[in-house]
Amino acid sequence: MAQRFDAAGATPAANLFSRVFTWRRRQLIVAFLFVLPALINFLTFRYIPIFEAAYASVFEYSLLGGFGDFIGLAHYQRMLTDPVLWRAFQSTVMFVVYKVPLQIVLALALALYLSRQSIGTAIVRSAILTPMVTSLIIVSIIWAMIYHSQNGLIQSILLSLGLPKVAFLSDVNNAMPAVAAMMIWKDIGFSFIIFVAGLKGIPEMYYEAAIVDGANRWQSFRHITLPLLRPIMMFVIVTQTIFSFQVFVPIYQMTQGGPLDSTKVIVYYIYQMGFRFQEMGYASALSIVTLVILLTVSWLQMRVLKVDE
Repeated sequence: MAQRFDAAGATPAANLFSRVFTWRRRQLIVAFLFVLPALINFLTFRYIPIFEAAYASVFEYSLLGGFGDFIGLAHYQRMLTDPVLWRAFQSTVMFVVYKVPLQIVLALALALYLSRQSIGTAIVRSAILTPMVTSLIIVSIIWAMIYHSQNGLIQSILLSLGLPKVAFLSDVNNAMPAVAAMMIWKDIGFSFIIFVAGLKGIPEMYYEAAIVDGANRWQSFRHITLPLLRPIMMFVIVTQTIFSFQVFVPIYQMTQGGPLDSTKVIVYYIYQMGFRFQEMGYASALSIVTLVILLTVSWLQMRVLKVDE
């Protein structure tokens, strides 16, 4: 009797709670609470700054003087006649062209070679992944010392081989390839991990069937590995292109945009305009245009590399 009374007394509230908070809704609420910190982080440090930058781009604005006069699209019109900006875009594109294709090819080759466990594989994997978890500013300092035109490690190796010294960071033609080579060494571990995971997801029976049909290694790679790695390839290409467009630390540490602006990429130019020349309104406009370019390039890459349903 007591149990029936208690159940009858709790029935209205319990029914209301169960109707409002169904099992499915409770699961969604719990999942939302788990992702809420990430959403707050993105909102606070990504989306709000984007809107603030768009707002600042239509004003005369500096960090010291604050907001000045409303000038509309004057900053965007200024970009059309800014020769330094176009050189910065050119340098950025050259860095992407130097870094992304070569890094992807090397990472895929290493993943294919090291995807199967063998003697020494763990050591080689550790050597590939160690630069990825090393501080970029520390790596930039070390590589600047290695590239030093007089006392660098590479210069010593060249002299020991009877070859002349090479000016890496102080030569217009060598500076950008030198920075790109350092960044390939630094970031190749990321692409390597993604490719290894993708290769592990390809069923072995496909290769066994190909061997039965008489396919050689190249044919198996071309007709099985590459098509099944296409989603992974799209992810790596898009993310590495975005990361390469945002390169800043090695340029700031190793070359300061020189020599003769040959390594002045767009993010370093934005930094100069905003923090050195106190033209934060123009820097904000540059950042908005860079964002639009990155979104467009990423969309085009995903369209071209889209995996058929």
